[in-house]
Amino acid sequence: MTAQIATLGETTDPAIRAVEAAKSFVPRIKELARKMELDRRVDSDLIMDMDAAGLFSVVQPRMWGGAGLGPRELSDVLEVLGGADCSTAWIAAFYNVHNSWLARFPRETQQQLYGNGDSVRCAATFAPPGMAERVDGGYRITGRWPYCSGIWDATHVMLTCIVDGDLGSFIVRKEDVELIDDWHMASMSATGSISVAIKDHFVADGWWMPINRIMSADQHEGTFHPEATSRYPATVFALSNPSIYLGALLDAVEAGRERLLTSRPQGHQRIHHPGARMRWAEVYEAAQVMRFLRDGAINEIIARADSGRPLTPADAARQGMHDLALVHGIKDAFRKLVDGSGSSVYKSDDRVRRAQGDVAVYATHALGPDYDVHIDRHARAILGYEEQVSTDPTVRVS
Repeated sequence: MTAQIATLGETTDPAIRAVEAAKSFVPRIKELARKMELDRRVDSDLIMDMDAAGLFSVVQPRMWGGAGLGPRELSDVLEVLGGADCSTAWIAAFYNVHNSWLARFPRETQQQLYGNGDSVRCAATFAPPGMAERVDGGYRITGRWPYCSGIWDATHVMLTCIVDGDLGSFIVRKEDVELIDDWHMASMSATGSISVAIKDHFVADGWWMPINRIMSADQHEGTFHPEATSRYPATVFALSNPSIYLGALLDAVEAGRERLLTSRPQGHQRIHHPGARMRWAEVYEAAQVMRFLRDGAINEIIARADSGRPLTPADAARQGMHDLALVHGIKDAFRKLVDGSGSSVYKSDDRVRRAQGDVAVYATHALGPDYDVHIDRHARAILGYEEQVSTDPTVRVS
């Protein structure tokens, strides 16, 4: 059963309750982080307890037991969790955003998913798309998909296939897919982003939707929900994932402060070295600037969504540029902080070492902050020069 965030704590503000719930898990997550890294997956008991605390239903509609909050509040929650462990926060981000996507499917499908008060933890994977064959009453799908974050403890998964020229997502129960344990990464390893496969599996009508409709503001079937986010484009949550790494940077700044005060390389306290102090101060300020950028970008996204103005290629490009600046700014700040931390930061259980690797992996993610993939496309759109057109599914999703 999904525990509503509104039942936690003493305050009646669900946004505050969500952040406080996230904070309550930070010590436990930090304690488990190294073990989860080695296990290549987030601890299942932790997942169940976070679910029971409502941390995967932050943006899920209130009608289905969620808190019905929006992108600002989700980003605040993920920032807290990212300061404890990026992989755990990544899974929380996926389960949350995917619940908002499921709330755009037909009402009958939503009723079957949530109507009995069931908790839904939905993984998803996008490319390469599988094959879908139209049959009576639905489709038969076949395919193999990599990077299925959160599938180990999921209840469902959304799988992409091409249907009549459209890229669409099919909702499938987790037990109906084959799990292929092939996730061996040096960083972000606890996400358990293994591959999944399915062969000739029947999916009924109503359990698939074109991705362009899921991403739209009003071309989906969930606009009956009263929450404003149900009438926003799904890209309103685009700054959720970067918030994870902002939280990790803020935590690393505090770890750097501790090192300044306690580290004594060759018998000399690090805080007495002007270079060490200046380096830490630069990273401290960079973290504040990154937070201003994140908050301003979210406000810009919400203001555009509230205006009802359609998302133009230039709008999407500006949003993407904010994402690039934020993630790569965080990555560069980590490098400077680590360079000034001494060799002890490379201990296997060091939280700064872990977080630096995590943000470096995310900075190459093809659906968002991979600089080489996106920078020229964004520049062309903002300049109004030779609009990017591609049949690459990753381009169409992003």
